Amino acid sequence: MKRLTHKAEEALLGAMLFRPEALPSMRWIPPGTFSRPDHAALWGALHSIDFTQVSPNDVPAAVTAAVAKIEDQGIRHLLSPSRVSGLANPGVCPDPRRAPLYGGMVLESAIHRAVEHAGEKLRDTARRTEVDQALRALEQADGTGRRLAQLDAAWKAAPETVRNLLDTQPEQPVTPVPRTERVRVDLSAEAETVASLLAEPRQLAEVGWLQDKDFSHPELQAVYRAMRTLDDRRAPVDPLTVAWEAQRHPGAQLSDQVLAELQHSGNPGHAAFTGEQVLNTAALDRIDAAGHDIRNYARHPSLAPGALVDHAGQALEPCLADHQRIQHAEREPELTGDKEPAPAAPADSHQHPAPQHEMEIDQ
Repeated sequence: MKRLTHKAEEALLGAMLFRPEALPSMRWIPPGTFSRPDHAALWGALHSIDFTQVSPNDVPAAVTAAVAKIEDQGIRHLLSPSRVSGLANPGVCPDPRRAPLYGGMVLESAIHRAVEHAGEKLRDTARRTEVDQALRALEQADGTGRRLAQLDAAWKAAPETVRNLLDTQPEQPVTPVPRTERVRVDLSAEAETVASLLAEPRQLAEVGWLQDKDFSHPELQAVYRAMRTLDDRRAPVDPLTVAWEAQRHPGAQLSDQVLAELQHSGNPGHAAFTGEQVLNTAALDRIDAAGHDIRNYARHPSLAPGALVDHAGQALEPCLADHQRIQHAEREPELTGDKEPAPAAPADSHQHPAPQHEMEIDQ
């Protein structure tokens, strides 16, 4: 794609040298759209010239004079008169009247590069950020969302006829190659959180922002999901009920060894603290996953700009949700839950239910 991008840029520049009077209608293509600095500099130089005051025979001299004002000596050397005049030939520009289409191709390539760069920056942030700074990393993810909106606006600024020609849908659904493994994991925090909750289930009300998908260990994920399900039903939470509930769900099955280790390692009262570590670690990992997907989407040539921005935005959605959850988790935890209290015991204590109907509901 890089080779074709350079050809499209040269064709656009050549078209403007053939028909400089069309330059005012091409202002939707900023100099930063070009992949090469010499192409960008020449585009800027062409726009600095008022061609309404230049006769056709004087165009080469006017362009040479504009290039001479470029500050970078290396770029001036690249844009020699022979190089510039070489752009204005049919071998480089097949048809100057198709300049808007060539411009759309240049813009499309620039959007792919910008989206790929955004994905790479997200991955770098996810790997470098400390766990307690996850919120700051998520703010960068929010900035990536705003950048995607800017790219979408830049594409929509192109003429509608150009967008209709280039913004085609891929023949088959595009899915990124999945990551081989997570890059951020804290198994110690995951185990401590689950063990603490198992030892003192009332803490589940304090970690309502934590989700089972935040756990990387499949068995710990299964335990947390089972505890959350039982708590939502106001059912007792203990090792046996958790194991029973866990086996109802597909996926990893809870082993007796893991359950026994959790029973003997619980540290009551610490679930909210370690749970935040679990959430922050998972959020950083999802930033990396989003960056991975965004970068791969950008490298897929079948995705036109509109579809590319849509796919990249969807990849970011889990990060936006994590931002809200971490903000919630960092607030002062609620001291009391919002669940209705258990009904009072019957006033008549002389009649006792049969043993098989008794159940202790204190947790």
